[in-house]
Amino acid sequence: MITVTGRVVDENLSKMPGLVVQAVGEWLLTSKVLASDTTDSAGQFVLQVQEILGFEDVPRPFNLRVTDPTTKRVLTKDKLLSGSDKNQALGDITVNSIEATGLLVTNGAGVADFVSDDNAVKLLVDGVEAFGQVAEDIKNAKQTINITQLFFSLPKKFNRDPSQEAPELIFNFFAPDLVPSDPLLPTPATPQPRGVTNKTKDERPERLLVNAALANRKIHLLLNEPSIAWPEGIFWIAVLGPLAVGLGAEVATGLLALIGIGLPFFFIALALVVVAMVEVEKFLDDQTHVDEARNYFAKAIADGVHLSPPVIADILIRGFRQNLPKDGVFHCKMMITDEERAVVIGSPFKQRYFDSVQHSIADAHRGINSSDAIHDLSVSVAGPAVRHLNDSFLFFWNEDIEAGKLQNNNPKEPKAPANFTDPLCKVQVVRTLNGTRFAKLDGKSEKGILEGYLRAFAEAEHYIYLENQYFTDSVITEALVEVLKKKTDLELIMVVPIKPDVYFYPRRQACRIAQIREAGGDRVGIFTRWAYDETRTRPWVAPVYIHAKGGVVDDSWATVGSANLDGLSLDYNLLLSPLAFGETTATELNVNIIPPTKGAITSFAEQMRKRLFAEQLGIVDAAGKFNPTDPLLQPGPSHKWLKDLWRPRAQANLDHVKAGLKKPLPGFVLEYPKEDGGCLDTPRKHLKALGVNTDLRTGVIRPITGTRSFHFDTGSWDKKPEREDFDGALP
Repeated sequence: MITVTGRVVDENLSKMPGLVVQAVGEWLLTSKVLASDTTDSAGQFVLQVQEILGFEDVPRPFNLRVTDPTTKRVLTKDKLLSGSDKNQALGDITVNSIEATGLLVTNGAGVADFVSDDNAVKLLVDGVEAFGQVAEDIKNAKQTINITQLFFSLPKKFNRDPSQEAPELIFNFFAPDLVPSDPLLPTPATPQPRGVTNKTKDERPERLLVNAALANRKIHLLLNEPSIAWPEGIFWIAVLGPLAVGLGAEVATGLLALIGIGLPFFFIALALVVVAMVEVEKFLDDQTHVDEARNYFAKAIADGVHLSPPVIADILIRGFRQNLPKDGVFHCKMMITDEERAVVIGSPFKQRYFDSVQHSIADAHRGINSSDAIHDLSVSVAGPAVRHLNDSFLFFWNEDIEAGKLQNNNPKEPKAPANFTDPLCKVQVVRTLNGTRFAKLDGKSEKGILEGYLRAFAEAEHYIYLENQYFTDSVITEALVEVLKKKTDLELIMVVPIKPDVYFYPRRQACRIAQIREAGGDRVGIFTRWAYDETRTRPWVAPVYIHAKGGVVDDSWATVGSANLDGLSLDYNLLLSPLAFGETTATELNVNIIPPTKGAITSFAEQMRKRLFAEQLGIVDAAGKFNPTDPLLQPGPSHKWLKDLWRPRAQANLDHVKAGLKKPLPGFVLEYPKEDGGCLDTPRKHLKALGVNTDLRTGVIRPITGTRSFHFDTGSWDKKPEREDFDGALP
């Protein structure tokens, strides 16, 4: 047995009681806590560590680690200790107080960066608000427009006359609105408004940017551009390629067997790899719009010389190279104009993400998209935090170039306008960055978004509210489990999609949900979002896909950005990291709202909670509009959001659906079934598990999967109706 003693103090040598000190053994693929103790009132600890023998009975060394007692967030760099010394008195171990307490993210550096006060921050709910704000900021830009994006849908061909182009993405639809007649409903007696887009007035991002460039605004567009790394990517293709091109597991197994059979079969294996490489390259090309953007804007810029007088426009487009599998994905989406205003955007620039708070099952504004309606979150920022956001843009843009690096052009710190009506907030910009992708990081990854969540969970007293596309990260799950166990009055409310769009995620998400439910019991509420169309013979019920990445804690702290609650966005991707033989994360950015003092109510966090609760729960005013000021959303002295509001609403919604009532059901949620196992991945299965009659003959509702495509040019819907979900309908 090895005895390790010491004392934990802060930078002022003040004792730090209540922290957890661990002895951790780490080997090639596993790690194990060998011993643990909590510091006493004097900050002291004692660890009794069982000796672990390695090869030839040589004692293995182990690491000493200090963690937060609630979420197990690591507070110090690991200290390597000998496995041979039986008695080790370590003396004082220093943990900076900023590392141990508070909501400011430090990335383990002992100082919090990218923090600023007096920022006007506005929540943008769903794509219609986010895209509308982006359009407004582009039009108001005076000097520069800097954009990062995952995707950017553009017309296939440029035409000097916008009305001759086939629009792919529309940010704003102008009157008369796009309200075509529905071929599945009786034709109305009165003429309908236009069914095709007003190509001369409707606002499209590429045309807004071209106009800005022709008005001498400098535009920089940085897009995700995946590629194959060497040598990991080639190894990946060689081993997994046959599966990628659909040749089947048998062929993949055969390819591995051929390696040991001899040279005559080498060329067969090589041919399979070549086929796989071609298919992978085609797939990767589909995951970027770099070439499309370069071609379109190059022609638009060239067209400027035909103006009188000629105009030399300035639009620079670059791809941010992400070498798979080691680099993850460039997932940060934001726009900064004039280094004074910014929008941190949840959605890629695709028409699929244009959606309103109604999330109608049939909505022509979503264009040719035929997948679920989408709920998303973004934020607009004005104030000092814009400089920090622009610093991140420059960090990304300058990474892969030597000449022509960009710098901040505005020497003045941006300020929120005096007439700004949005709440003034203390803001911290936090990121997830892969240490091997960015030279300035010297191999040390940033995991500031994860740290921000863990700090907020540790501070929570009343409720944690999360909306996220994915819920699969083990660190987040384990932190929530610990918080729920230790804080018996704490409620956790989550809104997630019924089926995450990554192949392995539905089952993993179900397992994570089971973990937190076991820890918190009735204090954990997991909900899914749905849309309801009562105008049909049998009302249609369809899931709304949650694409949001946001959270609120106690009306005090909040976050909105690009990071999902999965390993790729936060800390360690279970699929890519082993292939890269190292840590793989995406490039992400969130905006955190920080209260001025511990537990203080912030206007933004309170308003965010009210807006999201109103939309998700269908709390409307007399005119049928979502009403964040409703008295139901004002907390009482002993109010419990889950018990008093969410569960009663969800049960009423379920009763409504079970009865197939011919009445509107705005903004409704259903509780995630207790028994899942990750198999309830279709609307019909999900509703059936909740007790809804989904029988094809006797059911009173129709589960709908996806929506119907609408063509902007012709003003017509696809001939196919919305797709009824038949999966699981028959025994």
